Amino acid sequence: MNLLANPVLTRELRGRIRGWRAMIILIVYLSITGLITFLVYTASASSFSNGVNDVEAGRGIGKAIFITVMLSTLVQVCVITPALTAGAISGEKERQSYDLLITTLLSPLQIILGKLTSALAFAMLLIFASLPMAGLSFLFGGVSGTELVIGVIGLAATAICYATIGVFWSTVMRSTLAATVMSLGSIIFLLLFVPFIFVVGSVIGGAFNGMPGVFYIYTMGLLLCTHPFIALGITEASLSSGENPFYFAIPAANIAKVWVPSPWLVYLFLTFLATTLFLVLAVRLLKPVQYEIRRKKGGAS
Repeated sequence: MNLLANPVLTRELRGRIRGWRAMIILIVYLSITGLITFLVYTASASSFSNGVNDVEAGRGIGKAIFITVMLSTLVQVCVITPALTAGAISGEKERQSYDLLITTLLSPLQIILGKLTSALAFAMLLIFASLPMAGLSFLFGGVSGTELVIGVIGLAATAICYATIGVFWSTVMRSTLAATVMSLGSIIFLLLFVPFIFVVGSVIGGAFNGMPGVFYIYTMGLLLCTHPFIALGITEASLSSGENPFYFAIPAANIAKVWVPSPWLVYLFLTFLATTLFLVLAVRLLKPVQYEIRRKKGGAS
């Protein structure tokens, strides 16, 4: 299947890029990221005392700029990406062109991939547009190329997964507003539910009062790896402390240490599973609308 020859993809890309909407979104996106980065740079530069040498101060400023750009980009990806795909199918229903789209020679998978790829192309444009600001951190030091590559991979995986969630809700709901609310609501629920379950599980398991066990490390670690901010944040902290980018050791009860994979690898695997699941569900739900025909009372049979 040639994705580039998909007419849905061509139409969606032209409609999404043309006009002022894409330019306004890009300007607002970069303006917010640039303003936050500038404020963090000003605060970081003024926080270092005269006793800190220039090398250490530069590394601290570079690290602060990098984390700020990646964090602000991740926040905006979590908000913008599902909104881009929430109207993919529901918009066709509102324009009463849904059944015409279904009756074309395109398969449901081609239709979903065309809609999804066009939204992801714009989401990737937003991600890569913020990379020059993240590259400013290399001028000050304190950031490695491995951290940048892992950060970009994490952003891309998050965009793909959340875009697929938006497409799924777009096939379920009949209006774009309802699909957008459900998409953002699902993501916000995940982002708030995971830390809550972690705290409750840690209190019940007594992990805050002693050394955690192996079962707790793997179960709670798997739970935390479903959260993009926590998974990528732990990865950044481990890389900053000199740990291996693919695995590291955690002290555990009744054992010297437990070797675990790096959270960003587990996060990539979980997002791949979630993306595949929601993509399959969206393709299965893409079918003609069944209209109910009401018979008049007393009419002929």
